[in-house]
Amino acid sequence: MTILNESGKITQGESNETMDKDLRSLLKVREQTLEKAFLYLDKFKQELQSVKQELTQEKNSLNNALKQIHHMTRERSQMKKSLRLMREALGQNITGFERLLSTLIRTRIEANRGHGDRVAHIAGFIAKQFDFDEKKLEDIRKAAMLHEVGLLFMPGSALEKQEKDLTAYENNIWIQYPVKGADLLNECQGFENCARMIRSLNENSDGTGYPDGLKKRHIPLACRILAGADAFDRLKDTGVNSLEELLAALENLSGSRLDPVIVGWLEKYAVLHMGSDAYRVRGVGVEQLEPGMRLGTALFTTTGTKLFSVDTELTQESIDKIIQYHREYPVDETVYIKA
Repeated sequence: MTILNESGKITQGESNETMDKDLRSLLKVREQTLEKAFLYLDKFKQELQSVKQELTQEKNSLNNALKQIHHMTRERSQMKKSLRLMREALGQNITGFERLLSTLIRTRIEANRGHGDRVAHIAGFIAKQFDFDEKKLEDIRKAAMLHEVGLLFMPGSALEKQEKDLTAYENNIWIQYPVKGADLLNECQGFENCARMIRSLNENSDGTGYPDGLKKRHIPLACRILAGADAFDRLKDTGVNSLEELLAALENLSGSRLDPVIVGWLEKYAVLHMGSDAYRVRGVGVEQLEPGMRLGTALFTTTGTKLFSVDTELTQESIDKIIQYHREYPVDETVYIKA
């Protein structure tokens, strides 16, 4: 019941009742706020627990991954070691097999012992002029040492015959022996590159060779070098008795059997490695040429065009021709003239 005083104001009892009601309302709001806060805290705690579990799982996964990486690293090291040992063993096997075949060739095939070594030396000299890398130089050395391996298939009696006395069967084997040798080496790991070089040994620069009738630049460079080195060493077994005769014989093969560019380098090899006091040469540049000089080797352009034969006496007209060619189709930087 509301009690008014004489001025119409609420009495003290009514004021206290209103304050209690306001306090209860405020307390209820605070309780609701706290309840919500606790709910948020519980939810945050649950989320935090979930994150902790995820982090723990990721930590375990990371540890497992690190263990696997460590295990893989150890396995990789072991594999690298095993691979190195296998390569060493393969290298030893390749070397041993090469020595075995070289010995068979030297014992059964080579009429003039050391032919393979000499061919390897000549081919290596020329290959270096074309900037062959170490791997390719080693391949051409092996090819030179083993280029006659196909002749192991030749009947023993045929090896002692002159070419004109061979039967049709024996002559066919003789023509095809590089192919037979290449087929044999292709079966042996580590000899694939030299097998490719040997296969085209009997290809001729003019396209009349075997087995594919390749011509000029269609014959791989390494094959042209190997064929030139082989022909060079064989010429000394065909009655060539002097350096002059050897140079003349090489020029007869230029453009037909052999690539003229390779012939040019064979002639340089001859005068540098086989020259004597009776046949001395010196190297000069194109700009140093003078009338009256005699060429110590034939002169070719780098494209294989023959300009002059060995022993040509230079005139001013021929020097002008060399200079003109040198501007468009360079000749070798060093021209060998007779000293």
